[in-house]
Amino acid sequence: MKYSRNLHPHTQTFARHQSASISNLALVLATCLGIPPDCILRFEQWANVLFVHRKDRGGQFISYRNLIHWLEACVQAIRTCKTHQALQEFGQLLKTKIERFTYAADAIAYLRRLWQQRKAQLDLDLNLRSFYTPNPCPNPQ
Repeated sequence: MKYSRNLHPHTQTFARHQSASISNLALVLATCLGIPPDCILRFEQWANVLFVHRKDRGGQFISYRNLIHWLEACVQAIRTCKTHQALQEFGQLLKTKIERFTYAADAIAYLRRLWQQRKAQLDLDLNLRSFYTPNPCPNPQ
């Protein structure tokens, strides 16, 4: 199995792939394409897609968004948002992507639930901080 990188990777998730995880990615690609892993000769990372060279026919494009790695990267991004603003900005980015591209309905529902849970956690943290932060006493007169 050969791996080559053309242009630039679409996300940091794919930029971090080391040789040890390349065979794992090949298994994921084979599963997504519905073919046995040994049918994959090699794959190339392009800007928005992976190009998979196959033994049984020329090649096939697959979007990064169709891979579990994309979902895992989104989950990690939501879970690590430290502020309401960061979460809101990431939510807006996701909304734009969801309106533009096709995603599995269950993946979208999962990300929405996770986003709402993270927002609730940030709200709770903010409320607890304001509850436990003493208000300055007005100057006695």
